[in-house]
Amino acid sequence: MQLKIGSLYGALARLVGDGLVELDREEAWQGRLRRYYRLTERGRDVLTAEAQRLAANAQLASTRLRSQRNPITGPTPS
Repeated sequence: MQLKIGSLYGALARLVGDGLVELDREEAWQGRLRRYYRLTERGRDVLTAEAQRLAANAQLASTRLRSQRNPITGPTPS
């Protein structure tokens, strides 16, 4: 997936606005300003919760796939 530059900066602005990331530092590189961001404590908490939610959804999907009947060999053993 590729993001356009405007999409990336919009997403960063929303994350900063929500208090999930904060500006860590700025530095000039080849005449251009580079900004570095870091997760806030709240950002870590939100990211952890989202990772757990996604893992639970993946586990549920895997369980459902395993329980589907294979038309050639019958039910998949658990």
